[in-house]
Amino acid sequence: MHELTEEALVAASLDTVWVDFTDAACLAEWYWPPRFETEALVELEPQGRWEVRSAVADLAVEATVLAIDAPRALRLQWRWAGEEHATDVEIALEPAADDATRVIVRHAGFVSAEERENHVEGWSSCLQRLIARHGLPPRG
Repeated sequence: MHELTEEALVAASLDTVWVDFTDAACLAEWYWPPRFETEALVELEPQGRWEVRSAVADLAVEATVLAIDAPRALRLQWRWAGEEHATDVEIALEPAADDATRVIVRHAGFVSAEERENHVEGWSSCLQRLIARHGLPPRG
């Protein structure tokens, strides 16, 4: 099975970035580009739903919460709407210098290298939007 790890340094506190991933309204604001008119649903409990949808883009992630370690880690069983195959996503948050937060996304269980590459591109652009949401991280 194929997997990926993407990281980003976000100029916001651990608690703020945790809310970015776990509050539906915040998640919808940055997760996909504004033109997608994103909607989100987050049930922050074991076996709860974590969903991001765009009717405009005809795209949806329907994930199930597998584990919560607030405000440090969130593990999801990830499935694109209409697909059978599920993958495993872990979002880890670590404090960094100057009240910034390092975001580490580990996504595993891809059936092909091509599927993995598509997700590398997706997570990279997603994390760039999160960085932009809080301004550029401090230098140094």
